[in-house]
Amino acid sequence: MTGMGRVVLDSATVAEFLSATALFRNCERGVVDKIAPHIVATEYGPGEIIFRAASPDQGLGIVFAGRVAVRQINAATGAALTMEEVRVGDSFGEVGAVMATVQANEIVAEDNSTILLVGKEVVAQLISKIAPFAQALAKRMASKLVLASVSALRAGGNPMAAPAPLPTAPTAGSTPSIAIDGIKFVRVSSYPVNDKLIAMLAQKTIQQQRVLPLELRGKTMVVGMVDPFNAAAQAEVRRTLSTVDVEIVAIGLDDFNEAFVRFRLDPAAAVRGKAADQIAPDSLIFDAADQERDAAKAVGVIGDEVVQMANRVIAAAIERNASDIHVEADATGVRVRFRTQGQLIDWDQFVAPSYAKGLIARYKVLSGLDITERRLPQDGRIGLRIGRREIDLRVSTMPASRGEKIVMRLFEAATLMRPLETVFMEPRSLAALRATINKPYGAMIIAGPTGSGKSSTLYASLGERKRTRPDTNIVTVEDPIEYRLSGITQVQVNHSINLGFSKVLHAMLRQDPDVIMVGEVRDEDTAQIALEAAMTGHLLFTSLHANNAVGVIQRLQNLNCSRALIAQSLGLVVVQRLARKLCAKCAATEIPPPILLDSLHARGLADRAAPVPLPRAVGCGECNQTGYSGRIAVLEILQMTDQVRAQIMADVPLADIDKLAAEAGSLIPFKRYASYLMSRNLLTPTEALLTVA
Repeated sequence: MTGMGRVVLDSATVAEFLSATALFRNCERGVVDKIAPHIVATEYGPGEIIFRAASPDQGLGIVFAGRVAVRQINAATGAALTMEEVRVGDSFGEVGAVMATVQANEIVAEDNSTILLVGKEVVAQLISKIAPFAQALAKRMASKLVLASVSALRAGGNPMAAPAPLPTAPTAGSTPSIAIDGIKFVRVSSYPVNDKLIAMLAQKTIQQQRVLPLELRGKTMVVGMVDPFNAAAQAEVRRTLSTVDVEIVAIGLDDFNEAFVRFRLDPAAAVRGKAADQIAPDSLIFDAADQERDAAKAVGVIGDEVVQMANRVIAAAIERNASDIHVEADATGVRVRFRTQGQLIDWDQFVAPSYAKGLIARYKVLSGLDITERRLPQDGRIGLRIGRREIDLRVSTMPASRGEKIVMRLFEAATLMRPLETVFMEPRSLAALRATINKPYGAMIIAGPTGSGKSSTLYASLGERKRTRPDTNIVTVEDPIEYRLSGITQVQVNHSINLGFSKVLHAMLRQDPDVIMVGEVRDEDTAQIALEAAMTGHLLFTSLHANNAVGVIQRLQNLNCSRALIAQSLGLVVVQRLARKLCAKCAATEIPPPILLDSLHARGLADRAAPVPLPRAVGCGECNQTGYSGRIAVLEILQMTDQVRAQIMADVPLADIDKLAAEAGSLIPFKRYASYLMSRNLLTPTEALLTVA
């Protein structure tokens, strides 16, 4: 490996760069810091050879700056074929480094380039000792193998045919992509998809052609397609987006379906609420277990009209993207209400008083509850499907003066397992969470009031860990299990047989777990066992009720956990509150009026001396003239640095810990996070004030 000359790079700069690359992104920062001093940086000019084909193995190269090409040399003719372009943050020479053999291909600098060389000895140690590095390297090599096979198939199975170009490497910090016939395969979560981009294509086109606008770069629109080789679909997209240049990329069907649900890409949404419910009640398919309970208990008890009305209520709630359904008897009939965007709204359909007992009985049958017991509260679950959508309803009954009241909370698989980027908008908070998720031990506590989305954040975190570390044994204990996860052991608490959180935790620790999720810490035994597990080699995800980050520490102290145990076990504290999210299609900006600006200034949300335009709700047909569309989490995040741990163990007052952590940058307070959301036109000043206050 020769070059224009060695470059002296600071070890901290190299470590920071490596941490953002695909190979090292999931490695602990301490490991990267130890590797950085052993990295050799060399500069190359355009056309200069970095590795010669058939040269002895020299290690693994990573592009720090510039661009290089991987070329296959024909032994008979000497002709060179470019197989891959490698850009900043990606690697080359993997096969030779892993196999400790000669380099198979020629590596040439295409621009003035700086290359970081990871020596073969270092590569060997990383493969044998650092699992995330080995997995990332294996994925990189496997993608090359798969693409080479696909290229051979496209060439008619001729192994001597020229291979298709391999992927263009992503920039540092992005998600790797692969390419076939010039079409890159990408993940939707790698792009800043938003409602404004979605609005540039008709929803009917998105649904029929299975396409998704991903990003607008100047005058170029990146459009993801499930079938990127469909010429008719490409023509339709280019005709619709005639004012911009269209770059086609490929996306997976699961990615498209998740985005379809997340952005509510339903052509019928424009007339939502104007006529009958858009989701046909007959399309609801309940879980097999629920149908068996129905057949066993409900024969001759519940009439067809009641069954149809029960389905209509659930369908109406799903159509309105409601989080809860309230059903209770009233003096004039059955009162049905839906909680939408945090507000409880009455259903506009009249339900006669004669339906009261039948509706409650129907929901109790579906959720496996005792329909004859009307004096005691009961809890259950209903599972159902609508097409590809899977929805769980957590059912709670309570005796009231006019008969039983039933409340059902809706959970949808696509929203519970959504990417972390859709919850953690602010880059620092997302980086802190991902660093904690990939640690081998420690506790991550999600706090907040009831209904603030704690369960969704826990499930999203579990999904991230499962994707990044598939070799992980994950065990959860929940009350109730809100969504069934494949590949994860889930245990349901059963108080009737004295099977509580603490008893399940004792058993879980004998099941060789890597990750433990405790649905909620409610008692002293559970808190003590969970924190001790987090301190002794397990990664713990759990939730509890607290209003701010230092309030979590106080709550754990109230549960008789010592400050020493809290300091040694905690890794990250996240407190979240939900606020109404601005509709992306109609939001506008303006300078706030003086009285509002004074309130914002008093709470650290705006500068009174230099006011800037802030978002405000307007209202359009898409958001039903409310100006809001869905809800968004406003977060407070506390990272447990050595300084914070020392303050906790030294019995420093919690108010002082809060102040010192904010000054040191280890605390991201609500006001800073809310200010960031306002700057992104996601949150109005009034919603920010309500959340922070």
